Amino acid sequence: MNTKRHLILILILLLIISLVVGCGKPKEQVPAGGENNQNETNAGSAQSGKRDTVNLSTTKTLTSVDPHNNRAAVDVAVHGQMFEPLYHLDEKTGNLEPRIAESYEVSEDGLVWTFKIRDGVKFHNGETLKASDVVFSYERAMEAPVLKSFVSSIKEVDAPDDNTFVATLHQPMAAFLSTSCNIFIVNEKEVIEQGEEFGTKLTLAGTGPYYLTSLEMDTKWTFEAFPDYYRGEAEIKEINYVPITDASTGLIAFENGELDWYVAPIANWNSLVESDKYNYELVPANHISYVFINWMRKPLDNDNVRKAIAHAIDKEAMNIVAFDGLAQETDFMENPDYVFGAPEETVNYPYDPEKSKKLLKDAGFTDVVDVGTITVSSGSYYQKMAEVLKDSLEEVGVKVEINMMESGAAMDNFRKQNYDIGISGGSGQADYSAFRQRVHSSAAGSYWVKLEGDKFDYKKIDSLFEEGEAEMDPDKRIEIYRELNNRIMETTCWLPVFNKVQTYVWNKELNVVNHPVNYYVYEWSWK
Repeated sequence: MNTKRHLILILILLLIISLVVGCGKPKEQVPAGGENNQNETNAGSAQSGKRDTVNLSTTKTLTSVDPHNNRAAVDVAVHGQMFEPLYHLDEKTGNLEPRIAESYEVSEDGLVWTFKIRDGVKFHNGETLKASDVVFSYERAMEAPVLKSFVSSIKEVDAPDDNTFVATLHQPMAAFLSTSCNIFIVNEKEVIEQGEEFGTKLTLAGTGPYYLTSLEMDTKWTFEAFPDYYRGEAEIKEINYVPITDASTGLIAFENGELDWYVAPIANWNSLVESDKYNYELVPANHISYVFINWMRKPLDNDNVRKAIAHAIDKEAMNIVAFDGLAQETDFMENPDYVFGAPEETVNYPYDPEKSKKLLKDAGFTDVVDVGTITVSSGSYYQKMAEVLKDSLEEVGVKVEINMMESGAAMDNFRKQNYDIGISGGSGQADYSAFRQRVHSSAAGSYWVKLEGDKFDYKKIDSLFEEGEAEMDPDKRIEIYRELNNRIMETTCWLPVFNKVQTYVWNKELNVVNHPVNYYVYEWSWK
């Protein structure tokens, strides 16, 4: 009898636990019409014994879940799980794939782009996506400083009916479709209802394969598969995120099985590969790491001082210290392997300490010259690059200190031109025209180097961007971008160092599709 009573008590306890778990999800976190389907799917996965969750980490805390508010790499990767653009750019192949739009047409003069919106696309809150949501999203993006460079070509947007979105441009733009891949579509009703809180709380404003079910930006956040996703429900049913800012701590979590996929520290790459415990892939990234100089600060306003710094950059040493020599040293503003129009020859400044010393002497500096600080995100490989640069500059007679800041604060200082020398990086898009976000005058408020003024012919740089975007002949566009790239390099304000590599390692039971920068859990599955 006692044994039977114990069994009954245990069964009752298990039932209570299951009810608590099943009912613990707040109502607003469940997409309309999705709860029953989700339960049935999870039950099927459990019965098959196949895992349906994946555990991931990020190197920074989440800043916002508003896709029009932030372009930090961590945020963009997370946004890509829950929001979608009209067309998606496959970084690996360079192909543009239909998403919310299923087709488009361009007028003969290249000014009017008409998109047919896919039927039956559902937002996570159950509403059917309409062209008016696309108009709302684009108008919102046109007001967002971080997206200004992607939408500055647009004169106006319109929705003549629920399935048609029309963008009218100021002038023809050959790369408009690839540029549009950066604009995620949100649900107008939900964004308006959440008001200023949108981006800081749970939202069902996306159409992507996953929706948010919990959100603690500093500690953890969780996604679940959206049952009504128009491309079919994802095989991975749940994504659990935690921010782990220290690479060694993240590696320990991965090796302990707490994480299923990880971007491994370079220093541990060989040992992870040789252990044969994990799947791995080294992927050249569509990402350039830069040294950039604020020419508005003295003595950095002196051309020879900036050139001296340029020739003192030891790219090989930076590569060895930051990436164990695995990165691809480069002279290019954009990676020609991934970006159309990125020149494969350019003005460059090879490492030459003796030339640096001569340039400083020509500038009138016979003693040590103090150029201020190198601002850099603390704890990143950029910090290692800064340490190498500091040593290299001191060897040629340039004094500089390293100013380590939290990543968000560093980016804010860059945008405000509140720095002397900066080190950071950025991911390229499908077309060289996307580099306008870093230098074009229309990107004021989001770029890091301000070229406007009397020192550089910034109006010519602006006009070359516009000329290249409007030119439909690919060969002519390449010529325009070659001249543009040389003009930017001649300012010695932007100094590319290397294309980093992505050091991916993951659980051997997990099927993964890796990309040069971002990732999409929708493409993954368990064996």
